[in-house]
Amino acid sequence: MDRLAGKQTPRRRFRGPRLPVDPLNLSLTQAATRQVDAAIDALERGKFDIALTLAGAAEGMIEREGNHLFAGLRDNPRAEERFAKKKDWITLLNRERDWLKHGGDNEMQIECFDAAMMIARAASKLEVWTPKIEDFRAWFLKSLDAF
Repeated sequence: MDRLAGKQTPRRRFRGPRLPVDPLNLSLTQAATRQVDAAIDALERGKFDIALTLAGAAEGMIEREGNHLFAGLRDNPRAEERFAKKKDWITLLNRERDWLKHGGDNEMQIECFDAAMMIARAASKLEVWTPKIEDFRAWFLKSLDAF
């Protein structure tokens, strides 16, 4: 069974929200946090592309000085040993996100780890975590050896 196909239940037709509906007013941090939470939900459903896209957008929304996961990966001394140019390392770190955003090759394999790492990158830029992000953190750290 194709894991992306989901359960074979009758499709519910889209009905949309009841109109009129009030606009959603969010700060950048609130929006990024909501995207990370939604990315975690998508990851749990095996929708790695959606999880990666949402988390990548959230990561890009938040400017943060100091320590966060992407900065640690980007500046890792071991990467300097493997890549002649830092730009090539950064391109690899963002490969799936950039493909989902801009296209390119006809196909891309997106692993669970790719999506989970992007969620971790985005979460590391947030000052405050929701309970869902805390639960994800515990799962991610426990699962690192399994990836």
